[in-house]
Amino acid sequence: MNILVLSAGVWGTTLAALLGSKGHRIRVWEFDPAVVEAIRKTGHHPRLAHLDMPPTLEVTTDMAHGLEDAEIIVCVAPAEHVRATLSQLAGLGYNGQPVIMASKGIERGTHALMADVARQALGEKSDGKICLLSGPTIAFEVSKGMPTVITATAVDIALAQQVQKLFRTPRFRVYTQTDMVGVEIASALKNVVAIACGIIDGLGFGSNSKAGLITRGLWEIVRLGVSLGARQETFFGIAGMGDLVVTCTSPDSRNRSFGELIGKGMRVQEALKQIGMVVEGFYSVQAALDLAAEKGVELPIIQAVSEVTQGRMTPLEAVNSLMLREAKGETEL
Repeated sequence: MNILVLSAGVWGTTLAALLGSKGHRIRVWEFDPAVVEAIRKTGHHPRLAHLDMPPTLEVTTDMAHGLEDAEIIVCVAPAEHVRATLSQLAGLGYNGQPVIMASKGIERGTHALMADVARQALGEKSDGKICLLSGPTIAFEVSKGMPTVITATAVDIALAQQVQKLFRTPRFRVYTQTDMVGVEIASALKNVVAIACGIIDGLGFGSNSKAGLITRGLWEIVRLGVSLGARQETFFGIAGMGDLVVTCTSPDSRNRSFGELIGKGMRVQEALKQIGMVVEGFYSVQAALDLAAEKGVELPIIQAVSEVTQGRMTPLEAVNSLMLREAKGETEL
């Protein structure tokens, strides 16, 4: 098939290479000409020197060229750029092709989830054509061929099954489901909880602290998701607990690594610069809190991340504020 991948970041390039290895013809659009030039010259992404680009893969800064003959579109743009990217695509003649959203987050200002942003940007031609691809997928591990599981989620299960077949390899197992809201909330908020786990690492606390934080963070994600109409069981699956665990524990997780730098005392802007890639959780915090306020849902861990990243609390003060909250039952939604 002819496939257009939007954004040659680490994850976009990894997915493009995976699809190219299956014999599909891939065009990867990237806004940064320096990245495109580096891939063309070396045959590698600057951050994935071990990953050879398949011969069926082409990188370009010309989105119109990328869209030519495209039968499927994979969007891997950072959350804050999804609307602009897909609006540009719509203006170039998007014609109702299936759109696979591998972008994760909540849009600032509108509080829209990524599938909703895509529908609004692409118009009615995209109705029923949007599928989410989400799960515990550290790009570096996928690019190395390490066994990975993920979920394809669409309102139309037939579309999810099409995406399942498209991406599945002996090292990349794809499941299907239909809870779009649950998967989106899980994939956005796990990044924020991962920042909190990184702060715990930076402070030098241990496994007990992190296990408790992950578990309570999961309940915050469940509370908000269920209030928005998601199915509770989604949060205990691949796109929920699975993605949460890997993002909170992997040394290759940019959100966890960002939090660790903060926990060690580094200033926020300095830490963002050192990570050198988009830290989605940093940009999702306020949108998550705004959604929670609309639904009357408490998110104390996510609130604490906001307090720290906005400079209103030190990391240790935030930990103490969480530990000294009013006593409650464990499974209260």
